[in-house]
Amino acid sequence: MPVVGFISEKGGVGKTTACYHMAIALSRYHKKKVLVIDADYQRGGVTGRFFPNLIEAFRDGTLPDETLFTKYQQLYSASSVSPSITVRKYTPDNVDVIIADKRLASVTTDKLPSTNNLRENNLSILSHLKVISDIITDNNLVYDYILIDSHPEISDVLRSIIYVSDYCVSPVKLDLQSAIGVPTIVSEITSVNDDVQLMKSTIAPQLVFTPTAFAGAIGMMAREWGGTPKQSEREELRRLRSAGTVFKNYVTEGDGLRRAAQERLPVFNITGANADKQSMQLKKLTVELLAKCP
Repeated sequence: MPVVGFISEKGGVGKTTACYHMAIALSRYHKKKVLVIDADYQRGGVTGRFFPNLIEAFRDGTLPDETLFTKYQQLYSASSVSPSITVRKYTPDNVDVIIADKRLASVTTDKLPSTNNLRENNLSILSHLKVISDIITDNNLVYDYILIDSHPEISDVLRSIIYVSDYCVSPVKLDLQSAIGVPTIVSEITSVNDDVQLMKSTIAPQLVFTPTAFAGAIGMMAREWGGTPKQSEREELRRLRSAGTVFKNYVTEGDGLRRAAQERLPVFNITGANADKQSMQLKKLTVELLAKCP
């Protein structure tokens, strides 16, 4: 059951668009049972795409669901963390969703109860890191794929996402400002892997942990000329390859995805030449994801 984290240091790069459409594509075209976890506490974009009727409740902070935030809050209150969490079903496709909660913005290890015992403090930090992982395990959430959308910043929530993920991908807009964030993301993955290995060797020898792999950057909103990326985009692709793995396929900019977002539908449901092109690109990306994140 691969868990794939969609992470980026910068917003507005197509991260949520990629996560949402690949979840739909995995279900619709590859018959996979998919869970999407929306941990983007600023926009809740995936939540809004699957369940438009929840947008206002997300903004007002009046969602009725038991969310990821509830689990962190239980840790901070020094109470036992209950395994229960609300999983919603997106009926048009075989996709389940754990919706976003804007209160995740307040999540930080600084809120953990502190003691004079260094080992207990470190175990508490490890419990914080494992929150999402424990939710999946304790609820026996078994899927063909679990995709996690994240907020675009380095945070303790992002570290929990990296911990639970078997693979992380980083959607990026093919410009210098967006692409330079990829090495930061790769560095944070390495940092989490190293920290967990240190905890395993010192305070938690029973811990089972496989280091998270960076599966690659995904080019989004690319501009083309004659069916290939423009010169500036080609330069950014070369720069990304020097930092690590890059998906061969990419998604071009255009009104297909914009219209799909406005109508709260996947681009696969939208007609028109540009929508057809972007649909095909996202289908190819999904096939590549299946190969890179088996």
